Amino acid sequence: MLEPNQPDDEDDSDGFELDVELPEDSIFDLEDYLKMYEVASKPKQFQIMEALAEKNELSTSELSMILGEEDNALHYPLRTLQDVALIQNRRDPNTGTEETYSYYELTDMGRTVLTEGIREGVRILAREEAALEDKYSK
Repeated sequence: MLEPNQPDDEDDSDGFELDVELPEDSIFDLEDYLKMYEVASKPKQFQIMEALAEKNELSTSELSMILGEEDNALHYPLRTLQDVALIQNRRDPNTGTEETYSYYELTDMGRTVLTEGIREGVRILAREEAALEDKYSK
């Protein structure tokens, strides 16, 4: 939960402190979780996650067609999503061609960040904005 820092706190970098109790045997620390949300909230990474949520598994070429992007424009966003464990890559050598195809899919963590975090957060913010607009436009 976000809580305002007390005036006597030494670290006044942003005025808030994130008080989260992580499981004792957690493989991620708080910084890892925050990085997941930072990466997922970037527009191209968010679009990739949305496409993977809808189709379950896509190749780079399929993602390229869906997003209207060149294949090479997706390498960095895909890598950043993989680096924070939001998507995973599966290589399939049995494609019927000489090339190995690489497929991407959301991890369970990625699905949670997308559905319980980003999507729901945007919905809440939009509702709050609408309520504020109603309140202050009168």
